[in-house]
Amino acid sequence: MIGTAIQQKYVYLFELDSVRDSDEEIIAGQAAIYDEIVRKGNTVVLTYNQLVDSRAFFSLMTDEAYYRNILQLFEQGCIRISQFGDIRTVAQYILSTVDANKKFIYSALPLKFTQKRLIALVQRSLVYSDLSEIREYMEGGRRSDEDVEDLFIELERDDAGNVKRISMDGDREDVAMHRDILKNLYSFLSIILRLSMLHDVYIAPRKASEIAPFRFHHVLQCVLRLSMSSIPQWEEVRAILQDLPAFRAGQNGRSRYHRDLYRQFHDGGLADAQRQAYSLAEAVVDLCYNYVCEISICNISKHYNVEELRELDSPKPTFAADFMRRLQIVWDRGNQVKSRFLREETNRFVPFKQKDRLPDFSEAVRMAEYTRGCQLSEAESVPRYEYEEMEQQRGHRQAIFSGIGQKLFFSFICLLAACGVKFAFQDMKHVLDHFMNVGTAVFSIAETILFLLFTEWISNVLAAHCPVFVPLSKALGSMYTLLRDAWHTFCMPRAVSAASPGAEVSEARSQETPIDFITPKELRDYQAYRKRHGGLFAPSDEIPIADTGDRAVVRKLVRSMELYHQEFGMVYQSRYNTFLVDPIAKADGTYYPFERVLPTAGNGVVIAAMRAEKFILLKQYRHALRAEQYSFPRGYAEPGTAPLENIRRELAEELHATVMHAPQSLGFLEPDSGLTSRRIEVFLVELDDYQANIGHEGIIEVREVSPEDLAQMIENGTVSDGYTIGAMELWQLKNAS
Repeated sequence: MIGTAIQQKYVYLFELDSVRDSDEEIIAGQAAIYDEIVRKGNTVVLTYNQLVDSRAFFSLMTDEAYYRNILQLFEQGCIRISQFGDIRTVAQYILSTVDANKKFIYSALPLKFTQKRLIALVQRSLVYSDLSEIREYMEGGRRSDEDVEDLFIELERDDAGNVKRISMDGDREDVAMHRDILKNLYSFLSIILRLSMLHDVYIAPRKASEIAPFRFHHVLQCVLRLSMSSIPQWEEVRAILQDLPAFRAGQNGRSRYHRDLYRQFHDGGLADAQRQAYSLAEAVVDLCYNYVCEISICNISKHYNVEELRELDSPKPTFAADFMRRLQIVWDRGNQVKSRFLREETNRFVPFKQKDRLPDFSEAVRMAEYTRGCQLSEAESVPRYEYEEMEQQRGHRQAIFSGIGQKLFFSFICLLAACGVKFAFQDMKHVLDHFMNVGTAVFSIAETILFLLFTEWISNVLAAHCPVFVPLSKALGSMYTLLRDAWHTFCMPRAVSAASPGAEVSEARSQETPIDFITPKELRDYQAYRKRHGGLFAPSDEIPIADTGDRAVVRKLVRSMELYHQEFGMVYQSRYNTFLVDPIAKADGTYYPFERVLPTAGNGVVIAAMRAEKFILLKQYRHALRAEQYSFPRGYAEPGTAPLENIRRELAEELHATVMHAPQSLGFLEPDSGLTSRRIEVFLVELDDYQANIGHEGIIEVREVSPEDLAQMIENGTVSDGYTIGAMELWQLKNAS
C-alpha cells in the first residue's frame, strides 16, 4: 500500500448547520460525516460555529465511545477545522464569543449571556485549562445545590443601569437539569481543550481578498435574482427578504435576518397563512449563510462553479441547480414548519438521546487507519465534488482492501510464528522426556503458560521494531474485525452525485493566510469603537492616530504591547466612561500611547439652578477627590437621552424638583481637553420649589447663595469646582450682553 496515491477532497457539510438541530436533522448530519469519511474517503471541514454551537456535538460528548471516536477522527485528519480571522483554536473562538458584556446567543450551547457566573466559570476553565471546578459543581460534595443554582442565576441591566434578576429560584428538578448541563459542559470543554492542542487539525483562513466578493448580502442578492418558477411562493419570499431592515442596510450577519423575520411575523400580527412564506424566507437565509461559509474555507470541493456568483447578473446554471436541490431538502415540502422555523431565541438545553440511530464511528476510525499509509494526490486546482467521483470511491475502496490485506497478512505471519514456537515447545518436550520423566499434565500447563508469554513477548518485540506487525493477542482479536470490515467494504454501495451541466471541473487553489499574530481584545474593541465613532478619530498632522485597519500596523502594535508592556486600545468601558489608549504614530515608524476618556452615553449637563434670584449649590462628597465640594447640580447622560431629559432626571433625583419653565442654554464647557472629549452643555433653570434629597449620591447640604456671594466663594476658594466656575462665567457673560 505504501506509495499508493488516492484522491481526497475537502468537503463542507450543510447538514451540520447549527440551526438544523432536530433529532432527525442531527441523525442526517452525523450520517453525512460517516458517508464522506467511510464511503468516499473525503475530509470533512468544520467551521467553529458548526462545532461549538451544535446540539449534536454538545449532547454526544458525554458518550465515551462517541467522544473517543470523534477525537481519533480529528487526530487522523478525517475531520478538520477551518480557522477564521485571527482565531487560531476552538478555545479561542469560545472565549471571543462567551463574554458577559456581549449579548451573543448560541442556538445549541446552553449558555446565556445573562448567566454571568457560569460564563466566568467557562472562561476560567479554558484560560487555565482546568476543568476541576466544573467537576466540583457537577458532582456535588463541596458544592451544594444552592451553589449550583447560584451559578445559573441570570442578571441583566435595564436601560437605567439597574441590575435585575430575571431567573426565579429553582427547585430540585432545576438543580438536576443544571448538573446535567455541567456534565455536558465538562465533556464538551474537554474535547475543546484537546482539539486546541492538535495543530494539524486546523486549516489556515482563506485570503480576505478572495472571499470579499462573496459576502452574505451579495450571495443573498444573487439568490433573489434567480428565477424559481417551480416554487409558488418565490415572489412573496423575495419581497419579504428585500423589505427586511437587515437587507436594506446591507448587513452580513445571519442572526440579524433571523431576528427581523421573527419580529415582522410575530410582532407584526401577520396571519398564520403567511407563516409558510416567512419560514421559506428563513430557509433561504440559512442556505445563503452556508454557501458563504463554504466559500470562505480553503480548497473546498463544491457542487457548483463559484465564479457564477461573482457578478449579480451573470448566468448561474450550476449554482441555481445546487441551490434548488438544497432548498427542496431543507424545506421538505414545508413539513414541521412551526417547530423548525421562526423560533424564539433560546438557550434551553434539550439533550439528544437517539444515539442508537447514529452510525458506528468506530468503523470510520478503522477505515481511516487502513488508508493511513496512502499518499494523497494533490492537484494544482481544486476539483468539483462530482469530478471523478466513481474513480475516487473505487480508489478509496481499493486502499481499504489493501490496508485490510496488509494487516491480515502480518496477523497471519504472527500466527505462523506462534505455530513455530508451538512446534519448538513440542520438540523441547521430546528432549526432556528422553532425559527425565515429566508429568504430562504438569508439562502441558507449563508449556501453555510459557508459550503464551514467549509468543506475546516475541510479537511485541517485532511490533516495536516494525509497526506493521501486531502483538499476538491483538492479531487474534482483530482478524474477525478485519474480515468483517472487508465484507462491509465489499458490500458498500456507491453513490454518484447529480452534477449540474456546464460547470468547470475545477477551480484555482485558494491562497491561505496563516495567522501569525492574535489581535488582543483591547485592540479589537478599539477597532469596532473607531468604526462607530469616526468623528472622534479625525486626522491630524500633529498627533496622527495609527491606522488600526492596516494589519501591518496592528502587527507592530502587538509587538510593542508584548515587548515594552505598552497598552493600546479600549482598556475600559462602563455605561458612563470609555477609556481609550490611542496609538500615536511617530516619524520613525514607532508608536506611543495617548490616553483619553470619552463619555459612553453622552456628554451630560451642568444645571445652574436658581430660586428667587439665588443659585442653589450642593455640598457633596466627591469620590475622585475624596473630599467635600460645593457645586451646581450636574450629571452624566443616560443612553439615548436628550439634554432636557437629563436635566429633569437630575433635578428630580437630587432636589425633588420639577422644571416649570423651559431651561435656557448658557453654552458649553470642555473641562479637560487634554484627557477627555467631554463637552458639557450648561443650562439655566428657574425652580419654583424643591426639597433637598440629603444622602443621595453623597449630598450633605443644599445652600442658596446670591450671585455676589457665589462670586465671593469662588474668589476665596470655597467653590473650586471647574464646572461651577465655568457655568458662573457663562451666566455673567449672558447677563452682560
